[in-house]
Amino acid sequence: MGLFKQMKDLRNVAAQAPDMVAQAQQTAAAAQAYAAQTQAAYGMTGYTAANAFGAPVATSIAADDPRLAPIAGVDLAMYARISKAASQEGLGADGLVAKAQSFGISADAWQQAATGWPARMRGDTQLAVHYGNLFGQV
Repeated sequence: MGLFKQMKDLRNVAAQAPDMVAQAQQTAAAAQAYAAQTQAAYGMTGYTAANAFGAPVATSIAADDPRLAPIAGVDLAMYARISKAASQEGLGADGLVAKAQSFGISADAWQQAATGWPARMRGDTQLAVHYGNLFGQV
C-alpha cells in the first residue's frame, strides 16, 4: 500500500473516530441498562428471561460463537477495552488510533473493527449485551 493511501486512510479514521467512540459508548450504555433491567426484573444472571417480544435472550455468548469472530484481528474484548479507554481518557481521534496502535492494532485494522463491531451488534441484542458486559468489566 502506498504512503499516500495510508495517510488518507489514517486521516479518514481520525475523522470518524469521535462518532465511533460515541456510538460505542451509546451501545455499551444501552446494553448495560438492558441487562440490568432484565436481570432485576427476572432475578437472573447470565440469561434474561425474555426480550420485548417474549423470546428468550441469553446475555452471555459461548466463546466459539461465530458472532465473536475477530474483525480485522480485533476481538470484541479488545474493541471494548480500547473503546472504554477512549471514553475514560477523553481521547480524540488521534488518541484513539494511537491507543489501538499501542495494543499492536494498525490504523487500518482499527478502522475496520470500529465500523464492523457496531454494524455486527446492530439488531443483535444478545451480542450488544455481551459487549456491554465486556465494556463494564474492563
